Amino acid sequence: MSTIPVAIITGASRGIGRAIVEKFASQGVCCVMVASKMQSFEAIRKALPPIVTGGQWHRGIAIDLNEWPSWADAENFEGFHREANAGLGELHQTQKVSLFEYPHKLYQLRALVNCAGITQTSVSLRTTAEETAALMKVNFLSAVTMCNMAARRMIRSRKHFPDAQPCIVNVSSVLGLPDTTPAPGTAVYSASKAALEQYSRVLAAELQPLGIRVASIEPGLVAGTDMVKNLDDSAQKRLANKLQSPAKVTPEAIAQQVWQEVFGSGAERRRIAGGRALGG
Repeated sequence: MSTIPVAIITGASRGIGRAIVEKFASQGVCCVMVASKMQSFEAIRKALPPIVTGGQWHRGIAIDLNEWPSWADAENFEGFHREANAGLGELHQTQKVSLFEYPHKLYQLRALVNCAGITQTSVSLRTTAEETAALMKVNFLSAVTMCNMAARRMIRSRKHFPDAQPCIVNVSSVLGLPDTTPAPGTAVYSASKAALEQYSRVLAAELQPLGIRVASIEPGLVAGTDMVKNLDDSAQKRLANKLQSPAKVTPEAIAQQVWQEVFGSGAERRRIAGGRALGG
């Protein structure tokens, strides 16, 4: 019995997350797009992801990951659900939608992509406690909760569809790797990504016996993302020099890598901008 794949993508309204949604949607995957607020979807209302195959749908969900852990207690969230030949209407006319409840048992959660992230705007001494907490809640703690929630759903679906292997992809950063030259002004951000890196490594070992793969991807400077936009030209050049990466990779290149991690064969899981398939 064939399944219809579903992917949850956080940070889906812009940058890398948006590119991942476009890639997955173009291949017939149902996308559950997570953004911080409904207004984020208004910005892309005229360019919502395509529906290219029968049974495909897309869903937008507003979750403020900075409200961790309170958001994790909710069963449904503000959002919208769009199917083929169905008008979307005004996005402010929201309905309650779920991350994990789908219209038919043939819909299988094949992927969780944790792509949401916020950046640091100053050196550690000038970063407030509130800003530090927000960095950890959005970049790390909410990703942990998303992984746990998705893994439970994936384990249940594996009982019915053992041949379709689910995958969790955590989009980290080269700044979270221990051998990267430190970049002043990114101390807390780098720490949040280092935490995500180590968590991903151990989670892979925990989930491998259950048939769930975990991959970690560590981009450097990515064109068009908030991290790059928040840096002036001179700061970008300094960071590029420290990362020994003069060229910025594109969100579309990262999206292609994520696609290969989830749906490609082992030989197709190329490294475009860093990244490792962990635990097999």
